[in-house]
Amino acid sequence: MKKQNLLSMLVIAAGFTFFGTSCTTTESNAATDAALTTTATDEAQAASLSDVVINVADANINTLAANGYSIPQAVKGTFDTSVMTITIDKPDSTNFPKIITIDYGTTGYIDSRNDTLKGKIIVTISGKLWKSGSTKTIRLVDFYVNDNNIKGVKVITDNGLNAANDPSMTEDVSDTIIRVDKSTIIRNSTRTRVRIDDNGTPKIFWDDKFSITGSTSGINAKGVAYTVAITNPLIIYNNYKFFVQGTITITTQSRSAILDYGDGTKDNKATLTINGVTKNIKLKN
Repeated sequence: MKKQNLLSMLVIAAGFTFFGTSCTTTESNAATDAALTTTATDEAQAASLSDVVINVADANINTLAANGYSIPQAVKGTFDTSVMTITIDKPDSTNFPKIITIDYGTTGYIDSRNDTLKGKIIVTISGKLWKSGSTKTIRLVDFYVNDNNIKGVKVITDNGLNAANDPSMTEDVSDTIIRVDKSTIIRNSTRTRVRIDDNGTPKIFWDDKFSITGSTSGINAKGVAYTVAITNPLIIYNNYKFFVQGTITITTQSRSAILDYGDGTKDNKATLTINGVTKNIKLKN
């Protein structure tokens, strides 16, 4: 009898141990999945906000270059509109480096993407655009997108034309994004950005379409480190605030999630897949 009781107790104890371990594992996985979801939404927002700066700088600088860095309304290299003030230290097409300041003021301007922009984007251009090796260095002064404060430096190196005869550039980006709720996202990325379509308007740059590849490392708003690999090229337009296509794999705490931006439709929808389970998320910036 004693042997039977002892055996029964061991079986029961083993059952409790398995149950306790199973619960702990389930709770741990749930916590990690929640962290992955947080990281994915943080990265999606931060990447979108960061790209706003690049899109604005790209479209404005290309427009200025197409006009020889001299606008008819310019007075001493500066012209004012109801939108912004742009200052060019060398308003000509021959002298480099040149510094261009795009100032949206402090009250806020709502652009074509329905983003509210404030502050200054300062771009230093080392040489003629699309000349291989030329750089555009972007710095920000009190710059906000929808009241999210964007800090950091972006160095864009022109690669000239790729094998498909499309303009290509390498982006080395260091971002610190202080969101409206004062939480902070830090991210560093190296990406290749290729203009794949000018929409049939070679002298209008706001509707250009880009393909982006590369990788990112960062720290989400909860202080958790993560990495990102672009597994299918991200597609974005200069005049639209969100990526419309492409997938990324986000890894944090030894687990991964796949963020899918969709089929190319311009919307604020994406899907997030964790451990085979897919859910819909809304993009924001």
